[in-house]
Amino acid sequence: MKYTAGQAAKAVGVSKATITRALQNGKISGSKDDSGAWNIDPAELHRVFPAVAHEPPAPHTMKQSAPPDKPNETETLELENQMLREALSEARQERDRWHQIAERLSLAPPTAAPNLSVSGRGFWSRLLGKAN
Repeated sequence: MKYTAGQAAKAVGVSKATITRALQNGKISGSKDDSGAWNIDPAELHRVFPAVAHEPPAPHTMKQSAPPDKPNETETLELENQMLREALSEARQERDRWHQIAERLSLAPPTAAPNLSVSGRGFWSRLLGKAN
């Protein structure tokens, strides 16, 4: 069974935009069906993104939760981790782009430099027109 972009995002705990960006950048492969929806093989998805561990349903007991104004520390760290991964990915793309530019410039033919050589005569002899 293949994932859609939304199902893939839920399976690995990232946003749908992250999945579609990975597809467009070639990090993961997938194909589009006739309706334009992505079809992603689970093995291909989990090659790049680890699966999210799903917790078994908890018994109906009351749990003490964090206050609503203070987010769960684990969720905060996971969000920060995801943002850092995306920033790293963007930095790598930028690095690769600059590397390609540098390669093109290093392979370009050198431009002719102006001839800056001096005849070997001193200033006063050139000024007064004296020959060596």
